[in-house]
Amino acid sequence: MKFVSTTALTLALALGAVAVTGATPAAAKKKDDAQASAAKYSDGFRKVAPPVQDAISKKDWATAKAALPAVQAAATTDDDKYAAATFALQIAQGTNDQAGVGAAADAMLATGKAPPELAVQLYTVQGQNAFNAGKLDVADKAFTQVNTLKPNDPQILISLAAVKSRENQAPAALQFTDQAIAAQKASGQPVDEDWYRRALSIAYDGKQPAGVIKYGQQLVDAYPRADIWRVALATYRETTQLDAQVDLDTLRLMRATNSLAGERDYYEYANTALNKGFPGEAKAVIDQGMTSNMVDNKALATSKALTEIKQIAGTKVAADKADLPNADKKARAAANGSLAYQTADAYLGYGMYPQAIDLYKVALQKSGVDANVINLHMGEAQAQSGDKAGAAATLAKVTGPNQTIAQYWTIFANKGSAPAAAAQSTAPAPAAQPAAK
Repeated sequence: MKFVSTTALTLALALGAVAVTGATPAAAKKKDDAQASAAKYSDGFRKVAPPVQDAISKKDWATAKAALPAVQAAATTDDDKYAAATFALQIAQGTNDQAGVGAAADAMLATGKAPPELAVQLYTVQGQNAFNAGKLDVADKAFTQVNTLKPNDPQILISLAAVKSRENQAPAALQFTDQAIAAQKASGQPVDEDWYRRALSIAYDGKQPAGVIKYGQQLVDAYPRADIWRVALATYRETTQLDAQVDLDTLRLMRATNSLAGERDYYEYANTALNKGFPGEAKAVIDQGMTSNMVDNKALATSKALTEIKQIAGTKVAADKADLPNADKKARAAANGSLAYQTADAYLGYGMYPQAIDLYKVALQKSGVDANVINLHMGEAQAQSGDKAGAAATLAKVTGPNQTIAQYWTIFANKGSAPAAAAQSTAPAPAAQPAAK
């Protein structure tokens, strides 16, 4: 990946005390003499520089370019060389010569004469060009220097993150990304979606489950679209060892956020739900897949696995649902909360959220149940019933192995899921590249 263009330097670059005319008024000469005390130009350079400077001021790029070699040959002091490089930069910008801009920036920096504000821009150009050319060591040094001259600038930090990523220094890349995100937020500006996606990509490629969770949650919190939910939850499932129950809760969230996509997703969800004893949920998932055209009738007819799940679930739904009132009654009278928890889960699978919430509360009042799992599932029911505050409060109580998926559900409760902006994909974004200024 490369920059679309190098940095545009909007600078008032002037040669200073080099005389460009033969006669100089006394007042102007006095000013020039003062400037000359700071800059040391050789006599030979003074003789050949004015015509180039004059041509540049008139934007006569052909004349300026033709006279430039003589100016460069006459440059002996650092001030000469800096001025000659400045001319070269102006000519390159005027003729849209991007390679020339890069070479001139390098030459200006080599003299050590560039003032700090200008040096920031010159090092940025140098870093961008080096990155595009695959000279990562040069790019690293350039952006590190920029960061020293202009610390805590989000664009500079994200550029350093890109270089570190390309150098396979994942920890450093993520560190600079974190700093860039924090600096961007501190400035009151929204964080670019790509910054989160790049960080997620680095963590995913580096097989860092904790990083995948961290950046996946930041990504959906900032951009809660269906396609983003899919990226975050799919990478979470791929990089984290989930037991069947947590995986089911993750698939439920993918369904709630409209981020299921393809026959495989619907099969895995339906099969997991059926194996956990929720035939109604299994059948509903397959039906939803067909209705949304994610699982077409042809696929259903030719897929033995999908056909079997739909048939098995279909034969159990009527009796299972009819037994719910009786199970509910027994659960309330039971000594422990196991039956209440199981029946509430069944209600959840059928989308009967008020009944599920009520029975989860009953289960929590009894012994023999895992409060973390019950609070997770009750929070899921509250989130899907529209009780944003109640869901957040319930899910905040979840600790242990279920805490991560509870955090994802909390984001959904607070932010929901917007339609996808583009075609859905399970793959995170490619690694970052330096940001053009």
